[in-house]
Amino acid sequence: MTGLMINQRIDSWFLSNWYSPSPSPFPWPLHALLSLGAWSYAKGLYHHQSRAKKHRSKLPAFVISVGNLVVGGTGKTPLTLWLAGHFHSLGWKPAILSRGYRRKDSGIARVPAIGDSGREVLQYGDESVLMARRAGPVPVWVGSNRCMAGYQAVENDGADLLILDDGFQHLALERDLDLALLDAANPFGNGRLLPLGPLREPPMHLDRADAILLTRAEDPERCGETRSRLAGMLPGKDVFSCTHRLTGLKRGLDGQHILLDTLRGRKVVAFSGIARPESFTQLLRKEGIVVSRSFAFPDHYQYLDADMVLLLNSMKASDTPFLVTTEKDMVRLRPEFQAFALAAVVELDFAADHQAFCDFLQERLSSR
Repeated sequence: MTGLMINQRIDSWFLSNWYSPSPSPFPWPLHALLSLGAWSYAKGLYHHQSRAKKHRSKLPAFVISVGNLVVGGTGKTPLTLWLAGHFHSLGWKPAILSRGYRRKDSGIARVPAIGDSGREVLQYGDESVLMARRAGPVPVWVGSNRCMAGYQAVENDGADLLILDDGFQHLALERDLDLALLDAANPFGNGRLLPLGPLREPPMHLDRADAILLTRAEDPERCGETRSRLAGMLPGKDVFSCTHRLTGLKRGLDGQHILLDTLRGRKVVAFSGIARPESFTQLLRKEGIVVSRSFAFPDHYQYLDADMVLLLNSMKASDTPFLVTTEKDMVRLRPEFQAFALAAVVELDFAADHQAFCDFLQERLSSR
């Protein structure tokens, strides 16, 4: 058994406990250690948030925060891009503010929309690089001080609307609209705070949000159960639903677009380094794509040459002509490896809630 397979099994076991409403208990010594960590985390969270609220900064633009309560992918990046495109189409001048997770530099910078993505990821962070590639004319700014990054966006790009990516916990910056995302099928995991569970904050902290967006709402029954649960916790809170929809694929990062029909019924080797890798393979299978092998790497993983050799050998061994990954993973690949893979293009679909969500946004903009 390879080191990667062992890591995959450990990660799968750990995450199954985190995200299961009825988890099998951790072994006693580990449970005690994680419980102590969760207690310490709660104390630190209270201190940090109390201090941040006393020293809040305000930017000279309309600020929308996009964030979540649970560690892991709930669709913050797709929603941020959707909002950027929506407001740009209405004549606003939006800009995206990101902290640039795991970047080597903490300074403020405007992320370029072209270039060697493998190098840019180290400088700006993978999500920031992806958003800069996908956001078109909407600029993306990174910086650990997102207030100063916002001032730069206003001054240099004339931004009048700022979208704060992953901003629900960033209380040091005032916002005009707070949007919190939850997985419709599994909103709170095991309900425990980090590191015993996946929660960044207790569920009742959702009362800070102006609206809650339920993502991955493909199952009407489970989505309805979550809506009912939220209605009991937070009466009167606006709740909207959306799904992740695979709209196509493209060769490399900026290459030829490929229709989904080309891969339906065909075998692929899938790989991803995201928080919830199973959600990616489920998305492919939902569209009739046959996933012959799937490889899960750690979130935000920096791929090595040996990893790509492993994937290419897997394609050859399984007689599979396609190697498919996420766009966020694609930006982390070296250019010479990007040519071998297809990136799955995923967008949000609000379906029946589309008009209601647009009306909600317009009402909040008008009132403030």
